[in-house]
Amino acid sequence: MNDLRSAEDVHLASADDALQRYRAQLDTIDLERAQLETRDRHFGKARVLLFFAALVFWVVGYGFDGVPKAGWIGWIAIGLFLVVVTINEPIREKLEELRRHRSVIQRLIARLQRDWDRLATKGLANQLAEVNLPGHRHDVAGDLDLLGRASLFHLVSMAATAPGIRTLAHWLAGPADAGVAQQRAAAADALAPLRDQRLRFYTLARQVGESTGDPNHFVRWATGEPWLAKRAWLVTWATLSSLLACIFIAILVISAAGALPPDWFRNSLIGIVSLVVINLSLTAAMLGPAHAIFAIAMSNRRAVKHYEEIFSAAEWLPKTADDGFLAKVRRILLEQDRSAVAGMKALQKVARAGGLRQSAGTFLLYLPLQALGLWDVKVLRRLEQWQAEYADVVEDWFDALGELESVISIAALRDEYPSWAAPQWNLDAQNPLLEATQIGHPLLSDQSRICNDVKVGPPGTLLLVTGSNMSGKSTMLRSIGLNVSLAAVGGPVCAKTFTIPSLELATSIRVSDDVSEGVSFYMAELQRLKSVVDHARQMARTSDRVCLFLLDEILQGTNSRERQIAVVQVLRHLIESRSIGAISTHDLELADDPELQSLAEAVHFRETIRPDASGNEQMTFDYRMRKGVSPTTNALRLLEMVGLGDQTGRQD
Repeated sequence: MNDLRSAEDVHLASADDALQRYRAQLDTIDLERAQLETRDRHFGKARVLLFFAALVFWVVGYGFDGVPKAGWIGWIAIGLFLVVVTINEPIREKLEELRRHRSVIQRLIARLQRDWDRLATKGLANQLAEVNLPGHRHDVAGDLDLLGRASLFHLVSMAATAPGIRTLAHWLAGPADAGVAQQRAAAADALAPLRDQRLRFYTLARQVGESTGDPNHFVRWATGEPWLAKRAWLVTWATLSSLLACIFIAILVISAAGALPPDWFRNSLIGIVSLVVINLSLTAAMLGPAHAIFAIAMSNRRAVKHYEEIFSAAEWLPKTADDGFLAKVRRILLEQDRSAVAGMKALQKVARAGGLRQSAGTFLLYLPLQALGLWDVKVLRRLEQWQAEYADVVEDWFDALGELESVISIAALRDEYPSWAAPQWNLDAQNPLLEATQIGHPLLSDQSRICNDVKVGPPGTLLLVTGSNMSGKSTMLRSIGLNVSLAAVGGPVCAKTFTIPSLELATSIRVSDDVSEGVSFYMAELQRLKSVVDHARQMARTSDRVCLFLLDEILQGTNSRERQIAVVQVLRHLIESRSIGAISTHDLELADDPELQSLAEAVHFRETIRPDASGNEQMTFDYRMRKGVSPTTNALRLLEMVGLGDQTGRQD
């Protein structure tokens, strides 16, 4: 007991260290923000005063009986106004950067405090809802709280871009493969000490996530068919139109100088007007899809610049002797000939040309270029030349970004919980065994978490978790599953030691009926269990992974005797598939089944009932797992405690 409490104290201490560090950083940010906001207010007042001073002196200087020198003072005031605006702009940009930095620190704190309301933002919830998990992985994610509110995703994730969110979600719900997980863990270990770099990356990722378009649309455009391929005549006409415009303008200038007859001036003017009408008509009738492509490929120059910056973050990735994961990411984002950074720099040149129509300051330049030479077609042609050069590597860029953002999220968890164990991988495929000491539920707060020792496997056996209602059986199953997911992504696990084979999870914990489909609760349970057994059989045909099943109070939708027979039959299928796993039940008759007893290692949780000072019975749980089948039940006692007991019996 003392050893368990000591381990929980270590967990708490390590989390408190990180919490104090983040709060100190938050105080520093708030102090800097306050100083900059004071300067910003002063500059704001100066801008207002200079602007109105310019208006006053202009009125005085250029009125009906104006004073000429006053007008000059007005121009000086407006010049000073522009100087103040220029000086003030970096201050406002810094304030915006500090806002994002502060938001990142607040999320880091919320993760440590398990503040799920702050973590589960609406935007993030919408992006997680779009994550498409295949088959049984969707069930596992729901059963174990891998995604959604109060989930493992929110504990682990510092991802802010769509690729990072999608990648981390798939990692958490994916298989626990020793080789892959060890590479991710090595990368997270290398990144964990780089606190300042990681914070800058989190802030930049948040900036990119807030300001850019959906990268999925960008990838679909970049790898799709060029729009101009079937409209080559537009390119020809754009070139010819530009040439004709130059000729007509030259004739206008020469005619205006008197070097050509007046008819030439009139005819060239008619030619220019004709070009304008034709090109603006083409713009309205034909170039809507081209403008849609612009919105996807280069929504604005700033968006392209942001992606270039976040791809460039690969520059600070550490180079170690055994960093295959980080080396691959660095190569894709930074070092190869068609790297993400090189591609975004090339795209930025096109975006500058395409950005003429997006800015009020350059629109007056864009308008004649489009009216006389179909500028948009020229930009689109350059864009599709870029597309042809980079189409086959664009998807790799965003996959690498998602992997980098995921592993940098995991690095934060590694840094914050140094007392959590690094998983040890059992590579003996003939004897897969999961064994943990002082394992806890990672989503519970450090103050409320209780740790236990657990062993699941080898094949041919199962862990039978018994106990009364609310005693901690389901929490134990989820503790196993959640820590498996942490190990799979390369993270630390909430345990003192944790040995795990390569495996895939299959679960039946949360099952509901579906009235719209006419599916009863019992049938829904059977369908879920069929999925678990099918997955176990599939895993039996592989040599590199085993199936780990977690079943909680299964087949409650039928009578007790048939339930016992059905449960044992399901477990027999799983055992025959060489799976390992755990099943929980409060049904002591099921626990007494001879065949189940021959297969199972039984453990239990129990409750304690004591009268309080008023003589009323109070039920408490210590959530400690003990060997053997539970000796107690509490359903009727709970009924009495909520006022629904046998009142007639009491009167007797």
